[in-house]
Amino acid sequence: MYSIHDEINLKKILEENGEPKFRYAQIENAIYKNFITDFDEISTISKKSKEILKENFFYSCLKIKKIVDSSDDQTSKLLFETEDWHLIEAVIMRHLSGRNTLCISSQVWCPMWCIFCATGKLGFTRNLTFYEIVDQIMFADLYLNKEWKNLRNVVFMWMWEPFLNYENVKIAINTICAKSKLDFSSRRVTVSTCWIVPWIQKIAIDFPQVSLAVSLHAPTDELRKQIMPVENSYNLNELMKALDEYVDITNKRIFYEYIMIEWVNDSLEMAYKLAELLDWKLAHINFIPYNIWEWTIGIDVKPSSDIVIKKFQDIIKKSWITSTIRHTMWYDIDAACGQLALKNKEE
Repeated sequence: MYSIHDEINLKKILEENGEPKFRYAQIENAIYKNFITDFDEISTISKKSKEILKENFFYSCLKIKKIVDSSDDQTSKLLFETEDWHLIEAVIMRHLSGRNTLCISSQVWCPMWCIFCATGKLGFTRNLTFYEIVDQIMFADLYLNKEWKNLRNVVFMWMWEPFLNYENVKIAINTICAKSKLDFSSRRVTVSTCWIVPWIQKIAIDFPQVSLAVSLHAPTDELRKQIMPVENSYNLNELMKALDEYVDITNKRIFYEYIMIEWVNDSLEMAYKLAELLDWKLAHINFIPYNIWEWTIGIDVKPSSDIVIKKFQDIIKKSWITSTIRHTMWYDIDAACGQLALKNKEE
């Protein structure tokens, strides 16, 4: 059985069964434009065509296990089960501005082992297929449609390192952005990386309109080695060189994620070093208060205070670097940055 999103095999099997060439376009329109999930309900194709679909294709390979809504109803955490019984998560965020964002998984758990992240503590199982990625987006799009809302942004930021699953991520982006499919603007797609350097130039060439977010979290090699093992593979000089090349190709601003951890990376000295690192760069920094998760309870790791974060940001502003302090609005359902998956795995 193949995914209905597998365009190559769908066209091939339709042709092998003597279906006319326009049949694919009819099916494509039914799935992506009319959001039909049951092949029998596609009124524009014949009974024979429906049987071909039912015998060879499935609509989704993910099973929704649980949906948890935040107390303010702005956020929904989606727990999916894969066909091989692994659990992955995605998060829908409904912003007060009317913008709706989906953070999705590209791997089953994460191989990066960052000290501040619950997902990384689960280890790594496997990459997701392109259709498992697309299935998350299709589900969220349908879910929001029932609320008379539209999905506006997609972020590859949850279960994690998209660049280590680049080919499947690439196919997924091409699928959702195709005009004949979801016609999603590539400008509204963001890919976040721990800075897997070799793929930074590649995504610039393949997707010059897609936004890039870099999990920086420390302005020195020494500190990054303590909190992010990826530093042992790619140092800051390699990263900044690759990012300069990225900007040369795309002329796009890069988003830098910086988790604020008390007494770890939030000193004023680190603020000045960060300002120096990003001086004259096309950059925007997102300051993220560290989110406590279950395994850190009782350990002396805490989020920086609001006062410290503001002082840190003020130093950055003096260097004319734009920044935002991210306000966590989904903490109560363990869907904030760094919190995903731990409780579900233990259950």
